[in-house]
Amino acid sequence: MTPMLQGALGVASGSLVGFSLGLIGGGGSILAVPLILYIVGVKDPHVAIGTSAVAVAASAAVNLANHARQGLVR
Repeated sequence: MTPMLQGALGVASGSLVGFSLGLIGGGGSILAVPLILYIVGVKDPHVAIGTSAVAVAASAAVNLANHARQGLVR
């Protein structure tokens, strides 16, 4: 699989997970890890789990910063 195709599949998978999270409000990793493994083509499940965890942490950090700027964090 070419890196360009793998990146496009990663963006498409991430968009699908983000859309579904917007609908149901949680559980993104249970969707993200299989997509990373089977659609994006990552061979090692540990790498897929770690990648999903990093994405969740980055998203949480960005949202925490936004809430803190609005004065919503003590």
